[in-house]
Amino acid sequence: MQIKKKNDIGEILDNFSSFAKWDASGEKLYLVFADNKRGGQWTLMNYSDDRFSVHGVGQDYVDEKESFFEERNSVVSFLWDNRAALKAAVKPTT
Repeated sequence: MQIKKKNDIGEILDNFSSFAKWDASGEKLYLVFADNKRGGQWTLMNYSDDRFSVHGVGQDYVDEKESFFEERNSVVSFLWDNRAALKAAVKPTT
């Protein structure tokens, strides 16, 4: 999938279930991708009430708790800043 503009990220969010895995115990969809700035990984989560959150973990760090996004634009901006890693995570495996 191409990510050339923020609208492309909106399409990923609109079709999140196509890219994400289901966590039955947490009752949420999640997508893991690289945290290139800190050398670890991000987990983006989507709950049934359509809230998104993110949590980071790496060899030298663990975020204390997941951070919830208040607005859709905040999720889009976060993913735009991490678009290279996001693109790799949603790339179809063929």
